[in-house]
Amino acid sequence: MSVHNFLPGTEKDLQRSLDDLSRRMQEDEAKAKASGLGLPYVDLHNFPIDLNVLGLFTKEEAESSGAVPFFKDLTDLRIGATDPENPLLLEKIDEFSKKHKISLYLISKPSLAQVMKFYSKVLRPKPGHDETVRVETQEEYGKILKLLGSEEEQAKKSASELLGIIFGASIFFSSSDIHLEPEDHFVKLRYRIDGVLQDMLHFSKSLQRSIVTRIKIISKLKLNVENVPQDGRITFYYLGKPIDVRVSILPSAYGEEIVMRLLGTGAVSLKLSDLGLSQDDQEIINRQLAKPNGMIVTTGPTGSGKTTTLYAFINELNEPGVKIITLEDPVEYKLEGIVQTPIDHGVDFDFAKGLRAILRQDPDIVMVGEIRDQETAETAMQAALTGHLVLSTLHTNDAAGAIPRLLNMGVKPFVIGPALSAVIAQRLVRKICQNCKTKAALSPAVMEKITFLLKQLPKNKKEKLPKALQFYHSTGCEQCHHLGYKGRVGIYEVLEITQKVQDLIMKDSVMSAYKQAGVGQGMITMVQDGLLKALDGITDVEEVFRVAGE
Repeated sequence: MSVHNFLPGTEKDLQRSLDDLSRRMQEDEAKAKASGLGLPYVDLHNFPIDLNVLGLFTKEEAESSGAVPFFKDLTDLRIGATDPENPLLLEKIDEFSKKHKISLYLISKPSLAQVMKFYSKVLRPKPGHDETVRVETQEEYGKILKLLGSEEEQAKKSASELLGIIFGASIFFSSSDIHLEPEDHFVKLRYRIDGVLQDMLHFSKSLQRSIVTRIKIISKLKLNVENVPQDGRITFYYLGKPIDVRVSILPSAYGEEIVMRLLGTGAVSLKLSDLGLSQDDQEIINRQLAKPNGMIVTTGPTGSGKTTTLYAFINELNEPGVKIITLEDPVEYKLEGIVQTPIDHGVDFDFAKGLRAILRQDPDIVMVGEIRDQETAETAMQAALTGHLVLSTLHTNDAAGAIPRLLNMGVKPFVIGPALSAVIAQRLVRKICQNCKTKAALSPAVMEKITFLLKQLPKNKKEKLPKALQFYHSTGCEQCHHLGYKGRVGIYEVLEITQKVQDLIMKDSVMSAYKQAGVGQGMITMVQDGLLKALDGITDVEEVFRVAGE
């Protein structure tokens, strides 16, 4: 066989190589241009394209603007552009920035051409077809749920109407999570209100499939998959305001269980003074926040309000001359004037990698959603030592436990001591309803326990205690939906890292030594802080012991 027979193939291979070389050169040029413009760069050639996101721009808009949307989560919309100054692109960014935080990336022309091929697969919704749940009017949902208690009334409603009621009532009762739990003969609806699950309604078993199917459709989950967990997202509108919802579906013995977390419904305009910190603790925090560097850590279990506390700190520090960058998983609340970066495990963008990246963005203040490993801990500590104020969270039971936790992660004592400024342990207790609050008579055993705990308060606090200890509880009324509680407040213990505590860190002391040192320098424990709030009629003793133990 003649060697010439191979030439056509060789020419194709050569052309393919030239095309690859040309593409790589254009990618390198785009990367260099991005660096010069101070923009992030992305190569979209092997990027998994979400057609729903791509459909946010029409094909004509993408061609005219030289840009394509390529990723979207609850808060962040990422757009790749060949020309960041394109007038049509700037118009689209202005349009979408009303609902999303826009992240602009520079891409090459080959990247744009590659993504444009997917437009043939983008499905446009038919006019008038809207899968969004909208709650247009404010209703008395307590009465509506009571009426829905009968199967006859439930049968009159479509799955869409029932979902509207479920979402509307969740806002009415200020719940953070919606639970739909299938049982043998019914489906239980429960709301987590002020941290505690409350039974709201039992749906007929015959409605289970239609409700689950409806939720799967609007959260874009697979209808034909029922034996594996699925995660999705929904945005519903309550009186015109968008509410983002994180959906988790889990197979169970009686069908699929659904938990929906409502995001961004909490109060994010919290001032430091609204957190419920004692005057002494607030002075410590103010002193540490005023420093240009150092690390403040909040600790506690999931749902103890750690992130809310950090947001309050950020609100306090957010000034025009300060650059604040956060690293969160996920971004739950949108804050104006702050760069908020979501963790993305899908592209291997974790806390450690994210922290290294944001430190190159020249921030003054960094918030790391959670310290989970040695690499993140050490990077955060080094940042605190090199002129950054670092805010983060850990999972420990009390303030003193944070130091052994960091040591167990492998962080060296000589790094922890000078880097760490303060540790705040916290829990959330329910506030008793002030409308139906009455005096409570506690048993002698409980009073003896309370007296013992309050006797251990620092001297300046003990002097302010009333001679007769009077506590309160609430019986329940219309205003608190007959729960007896309305809202939550934090109880805290703040361990300031003084020279004495630093010396203990260098000696690798046991946890009790750190707690003893904290108490010796005036630290109030969480349970003591809770009892002082109970004395002030903010919460009750039962709630303090339920949450803080001891």
